[in-house]
Amino acid sequence: MIPPNKITFAEDRSRFHAFLLCCGVLGAALFSIVNFTFAAVSPDYDIARQSVGDLELASYGWVQSANFVMLGLFICAFAWGLRKELISGRGATSLPLLTIALGIVMMSLGMFIHEPVHSLLAPVLFALIIASFIVIIRRFAVDERWKGWPVYTAISAIVMIALLIFYIRARLNHGAYAGLFERGILLTRVIWTLFFTVRLVAGTRLGPVEKQ
Repeated sequence: MIPPNKITFAEDRSRFHAFLLCCGVLGAALFSIVNFTFAAVSPDYDIARQSVGDLELASYGWVQSANFVMLGLFICAFAWGLRKELISGRGATSLPLLTIALGIVMMSLGMFIHEPVHSLLAPVLFALIIASFIVIIRRFAVDERWKGWPVYTAISAIVMIALLIFYIRARLNHGAYAGLFERGILLTRVIWTLFFTVRLVAGTRLGPVEKQ
């Protein structure tokens, strides 16, 4: 662990850098608004039973496809902000790369709406989310400024894994709540990203550099 007296900080963030860091939350908020609104006005869509991706097959499904692509672009911008933030140390390269991969997969979900590609992309997306959590847990663990966040992040990952298990079981057994379980996974990630971004923008840095 880097002692507090051995840490220096990057220069203050520019407005553009702060905007990039906010893109993760902005993209998730926009995606959620469009998703729930479109689901509400689609007469043949059951939000509790059907997955988010099923909206792409509904009338005017291009709206949801464009929604996936836009979210992917926002996530890629967020990855850029993370790379500017993570000057050195654990995850300085791997976390932004995982986040970019997450954005690319999200965009691909909007472009490849039919089986089997769409279903194959979904587990890749989930694996990238969990992998990024593992990387940032290791980062938090060596930074006193983020005390408690390794536990919170690990709990979030466990909740998402549990919801994924329930989602898979519901889909295999034609359960009534598969859509809710999937949205629970997404909501858990969004809440974590919101708290993380607020803390970053409020001034808590994530890019310690050990003095030479």
